[in-house]
Amino acid sequence: MPSSSSSSGGLVKVAYAANLMEAEMIQGLLTEYGIPSMIQRTVDNPEFLAAGPRQVLVAEETAEKAREVLADTPGSD
Repeated sequence: MPSSSSSSGGLVKVAYAANLMEAEMIQGLLTEYGIPSMIQRTVDNPEFLAAGPRQVLVAEETAEKAREVLADTPGSD
């Protein structure tokens, strides 16, 4: 799913993670605050498996709250 910052109600990137484990930790923090999120690979290469970089995406309407939650988190936008 593409990231979007338009008013179409799409997904926006709120964080960058170096690997899947880091992205899942960020996603877990967002979940604790009731913010659904999605992890997306930034490099589409299956050889990277869990080691490849990721983006954490949320719905546009929850992006501001997500950024507040992640304000002091490494990798936040």
